[in-house]
Amino acid sequence: MSTTIVESWSGADLGQLGPIYPMVGTEMMIFIAGLIFWLGFHVMQARIENREMEEDEAAARQQDRLRRVFDEEAQE
Repeated sequence: MSTTIVESWSGADLGQLGPIYPMVGTEMMIFIAGLIFWLGFHVMQARIENREMEEDEAAARQQDRLRRVFDEEAQE
């Protein structure tokens, strides 16, 4: 199955062929969309991790939990 006018790549002048892949000209839009997705992912991931860290810290500061940890360590 041939998708271009090229029958043989040997000796073909690529400058005369023109584009040989689909969606020519959309590279910059695809790059910008990928960059926005990448940055958005990292911002969302940082927010999620910060929220989880704050929840863990709040749970660790509870007095009953601290007392239990100190009691367990005193028994050892």
